[in-house]
Amino acid sequence: MFSKFQNRTEKIEPTFVLDILEKRIFEFCKLPNGKFLKGKKFEIKFYPYSNLGSSIRVSSEKLEFKIHSSYLSSELENLEAVIDLLLFKLLKYPIPDQLEETIRKFYENYTDQKISSNRNRKRVQLSSSQNKKLRDILEKLNDSYWKIDLSNLEIFWGKYRSTTRLGHYDPTHNMIVINPILSAQSIPNFVLEYIVFHELLHVYFPVVRKKGRNIIHGKEFKELEKKFLHYRQANFWLKSKHFRKMILH
Repeated sequence: MFSKFQNRTEKIEPTFVLDILEKRIFEFCKLPNGKFLKGKKFEIKFYPYSNLGSSIRVSSEKLEFKIHSSYLSSELENLEAVIDLLLFKLLKYPIPDQLEETIRKFYENYTDQKISSNRNRKRVQLSSSQNKKLRDILEKLNDSYWKIDLSNLEIFWGKYRSTTRLGHYDPTHNMIVINPILSAQSIPNFVLEYIVFHELLHVYFPVVRKKGRNIIHGKEFKELEKKFLHYRQANFWLKSKHFRKMILH
């Protein structure tokens, strides 16, 4: 037996998630305010948001659910609960007490496990508001270049400036950490995006062992890196005297 939050040995299958979503939307279509849901397409994406947040967005044609990835490793009732919560909010219905209680317990268990797992973690900035810009960049780049599953990948600003590296990917924690010096207003967006792009390449191309050596930046890595839209501009800027002065001060 495991608790309602404890990690399952296997994640909930994506096709099963869509089945659950379809059934819940069907039930909410029966409510007086829910008729507009009928016939709409829907999609669901999972992200490792820092604050356990989930959201729903509606357009004329589609419902888009964005849900915290930890629900995939939880009991089905928790996934159903967060879907129902979002639909109740969308239709502006009061949230049932039992549903509130299910979400509250899930949140408490998640927070306890998060605190425990973070004890030996790197020193990173965990504020969701401060990390939102990085997450947005990560998702935009992934949508443009790879479209790989990033549901378990986290990205944070480091807590301390470094003079040796601007970012790194830690496969042990499945985490990208970006040097906080790049949060300065004088840093062009394309430079920050390039560093995130570079670290995302490390996710896409894991380190391989070949002839007794670790291949970190292999041929395919370098070729794909040059496909970044502002590759030359970013490298030119990073080699500028202005930036070198920033690093040293």
